[in-house]
Amino acid sequence: MANIDLAGRSVILVTLDSCRYDVAASTHTPNLAKLGPLHQAESPGTYTLPAHAALFNGFLPRPLSGPLTLGGRSIDAIWRSAAARPSKCHAAVPFDGPTLMAHYSRKGYRVVGAGGVTFFDSSDPANGLPTLFPEFHYFGRPSRFQATPQARVADRSEILPLFHTRMLADLCLEAERFFLFVNCSSTHIPYTTPFSPLTERNRGLLRRLYQLHDSQQNASDDDLLTAEDIGVLLDMQRLALEWADTRLSDLFSRLSTRRPLVVVCADHGEEFGEGDRFGHAHPHPTVATVPLWCGVLDRD
Repeated sequence: MANIDLAGRSVILVTLDSCRYDVAASTHTPNLAKLGPLHQAESPGTYTLPAHAALFNGFLPRPLSGPLTLGGRSIDAIWRSAAARPSKCHAAVPFDGPTLMAHYSRKGYRVVGAGGVTFFDSSDPANGLPTLFPEFHYFGRPSRFQATPQARVADRSEILPLFHTRMLADLCLEAERFFLFVNCSSTHIPYTTPFSPLTERNRGLLRRLYQLHDSQQNASDDDLLTAEDIGVLLDMQRLALEWADTRLSDLFSRLSTRRPLVVVCADHGEEFGEGDRFGHAHPHPTVATVPLWCGVLDRD
């Protein structure tokens, strides 16, 4: 690829919520592979809120392999905020606004966000992340809904943001340039998608997993999931990522004529008992280590 300027391009930024690196590395994702190699990276946050706060200030998960090759050149970072400490690191797009969204909005881009986990419920005044966008669309369940594990274990389609790729692409194509952010909730517990529907077995496993997530404590012998149980749940996340890959293919196809810069990463991973805990919001390699892809879309 020729050396190209990235500063004036439209942008697609996608977070695969809770997606583990090892799950991504073992999943068939041909459409994400078109962006470039899968990078093993370290997230700056262990749960949705701090990870996205860092991301929206330009701090992507840091590739463990070193500098990225993007647009025909080696770069240390895609974005770098003027508020960051002085550094000799080379960033493709330096910016001086309080967030990426403010930077692109000031440059005349249409800035659109979409989310599926409850931190992005724009109807809840306690949620600050969606207020950073001039236009935000939330598809998930209400954040104030007091759901039991039984109620949270449900099949999902329309409440997943990537179910609505046509609508999101149409919003972007109405503008000359766009910045589109999508929080992909398919890879977040309960991992249900049209590719990973509920069965009698995984329904029971998911209820137990929710209980382990909610306790945030070491599991008792009665609550422990076996290695086989965990394998079933990880397979659900793999299938959820495969579904996301097919939906991203549709989104990329619709927006490829604009040749946008695309960044896809997880905000954090998930622990499945490796450190005797389950879930996230605590430091553990399976929580901190995430997948990262980046590239520039070619025209179909």
